[in-house]
Amino acid sequence: MHISGSELAQFELREVLGEGADFQVFAGRHLDTGADVVFKRPHPTLVSRNQHQEVEAAIHDLARIRSELNGEIPHTPAPLSLSGPAIHDSLFGDSLGHEYTVIVESRARGVPLVGSVVDGVRKHPIGLPMNLFCLNPLHPHTSRGESQVFLDILETVEAFFQIGYLLMDVRPQNVFISPKTDEVSIIDVSDFRQPREATRRHPPLDINDMLLDLFRWYVPANDPPPDLDSWAQYTEPLRSPHFERGVDDTRSLFSIEELTDDRELAMSVLDRIKARDFSGVSDFRACVEGIIELRKQRIMSSPAHLEQMELWRQGIAIMRCDYWGKFLFSSEPDLLAYAGTD
Repeated sequence: MHISGSELAQFELREVLGEGADFQVFAGRHLDTGADVVFKRPHPTLVSRNQHQEVEAAIHDLARIRSELNGEIPHTPAPLSLSGPAIHDSLFGDSLGHEYTVIVESRARGVPLVGSVVDGVRKHPIGLPMNLFCLNPLHPHTSRGESQVFLDILETVEAFFQIGYLLMDVRPQNVFISPKTDEVSIIDVSDFRQPREATRRHPPLDINDMLLDLFRWYVPANDPPPDLDSWAQYTEPLRSPHFERGVDDTRSLFSIEELTDDRELAMSVLDRIKARDFSGVSDFRACVEGIIELRKQRIMSSPAHLEQMELWRQGIAIMRCDYWGKFLFSSEPDLLAYAGTD
């Protein structure tokens, strides 16, 4: 929905939530309804240098894609408004000298699967949601059962793929989960690309490049962590600029562990990715579901399962610490779905 700059006055701008290479994001509130929102604008450094044209194009391409998907992209916050390019000095309190577009959308509830690098350096437990709710969901949600975060992410990826785009950079820092509802929200879907054939200057880009990134983030090679500190932290997987080397590096993580049915299936999936054998998301999804089920059965029958469950419960207790209060998350009501686990 396009609105004028003056209509942005129905929203109140609040604190900065984060910054990336392309965007700056602010918290906000709808003055009439009290609804929590976010404001997104091209990063002010780019705007001040008049180097934000690609970001502007991506904003409007995403609006077109959303229209092609009948206004809804699965598991993404609802868009509320999209301004036309304008000078927004009065809204943001700065003077950048060039027109740009402002996006207002619903704010994702819950917590990011992985917190910021800066928070990790400060020793905050940034990896807890990733371990508790995504990689090692050892306790079912009271209403959604054993739902899998990665399968929700694949729904979003598939929506883009069906209209000809590869959705890249769906890293855990861009994925929020609400423990209260188990709802998944992907807060940044701006890196979408069209497949390309190989050229003299560039390797090919197809669905298998996208699937490799998703696999390395969301399919664990290891068992649940053996100590609480490891549950609380997150280590970014190694990423090679070369596709084949990237597959081999990821495959080695599974081959150095005890060879089990789930790891064997994972390595066969990586072999297919390396051969650029996948042509659709549904085939990959079926393989992932198989890996998840085999791993779950193995972990549940492991002698270490009771100890792993105790660490999971201790992790839930840490979700009550003050760090998570800066998100739309309130531990007491939002963790009721796991009542009795700690």
